Amino acid sequence: MINSELNINEILSPEALSRESIIQLKKQTYVSEDNYEKLNKMVKILRLSISKIEDDTPEAKKNTLILGICLWVLGRLDEAIEVLSESQSRKIACYFLGKCHQELRNYETAIDYFERSKRADTEEFDIQMDIADTQRMSGNLQDALKLIQKLSKEHDNEANLHYQWAHCLDDLGEYDDAMTHYNRALEINPTHPNTLFRLAYDYDLNGEDEKAIDYYEKFINEVPAYSNVIINLGLLYEDHNDYEKAISCFETVLRSDPNHEKARLFLNDAKAGIRMHYDEDRVRKQDKETEVLNIPISDFELSVRSKNCLERMNIKTLDDLTKVTETELLSYKNFGETSLGEIKNILSQKGLHLGQAVEEKSQVENFIDANVIGDKENVPETISELDLSKRCINAVKKIGIETVDDLLFKTEAELLGQEGIKQTYVDEIKDKLDKYGLKLQSGNDIS
Repeated sequence: MINSELNINEILSPEALSRESIIQLKKQTYVSEDNYEKLNKMVKILRLSISKIEDDTPEAKKNTLILGICLWVLGRLDEAIEVLSESQSRKIACYFLGKCHQELRNYETAIDYFERSKRADTEEFDIQMDIADTQRMSGNLQDALKLIQKLSKEHDNEANLHYQWAHCLDDLGEYDDAMTHYNRALEINPTHPNTLFRLAYDYDLNGEDEKAIDYYEKFINEVPAYSNVIINLGLLYEDHNDYEKAISCFETVLRSDPNHEKARLFLNDAKAGIRMHYDEDRVRKQDKETEVLNIPISDFELSVRSKNCLERMNIKTLDDLTKVTETELLSYKNFGETSLGEIKNILSQKGLHLGQAVEEKSQVENFIDANVIGDKENVPETISELDLSKRCINAVKKIGIETVDDLLFKTEAELLGQEGIKQTYVDEIKDKLDKYGLKLQSGNDIS
């Protein structure tokens, strides 16, 4: 798990500045909105600082380098290239220029910058891996494999080497050999992010959804920065009718990129899906209840006296029994406590009781009476119009409630029983409803 605490000044200090610390900075930046905003704020501060000092001073050069790196972290690649190009004499600047061009698919330029970023007196294994990675991306798989196999003599215990090896074989269609190296990478480092992603992606393509979800979740736990991965996971959740998790994935992407069109489209689909799923569940529940209520009394073993009494009262189904009270039954001639016990027993077996339909009808009438107000035209129709906080609206919509009418048929306990609904949200809802003379349902559900 990535540490969520982001200390930008410490990471970007001249003493700590390194390729490794910057890669870690990128991971931490996308853990939370606060971290993302912190880095955006740092970019503004650096630009302002650079504008106030002379170009050739050591401070200006240092700030320019750090600004370029921050822009790369934020994905503003064209800006990053423009700024980092002013620091090409620094090997670390060349390295991140290579990363920028790699992401922009300028592969030859990327390899050139990676070569320039290597120190002359060392092999620089990690940069060699970047070069192999770029060769693979460009389609030059054989050169990439040659470099990887050469490095394997000294670095066979490196997870990244086996990941790159597996990816090349994967692209060549040699899937069994690729899997061997993916597994070897995870033996060395069980949380190697790129390997987790590739396995998730491959299982996703092969229709092995459970394995794909497992690896996507592990990947996101390590590197919560890739929008496309989070979207893929959201789509898998949606395929399995886990709409709340799907919605959470798409909203995570939109928090970091509000203009992400695919994420917004998928979010709307997932919200429609959760409403449809909710309606289908309610219909299934009602169908099941109707089926139980229509069971004939003759299906149960009752005494002759009880059967005769019920026949004379024209009670033929369990539904008929829920429409009479205990008092009404006992008032009937020849119907005593023994017969009453028999009836109550068969009803309890089906989760019913005498007088249930009468009670429910009364609850509905009381509910309607309590919510009839003078100026009905001013009552909002949708949750969004109820003037709730944004967090409250999002939480309520996640559980499939879109209209005020939907909300009014929920009890406080039912709302609190839903994932993501806090007591503060329920209090806020009750307060807003009260302004219109409305209130949540009390007592049993009357669906």
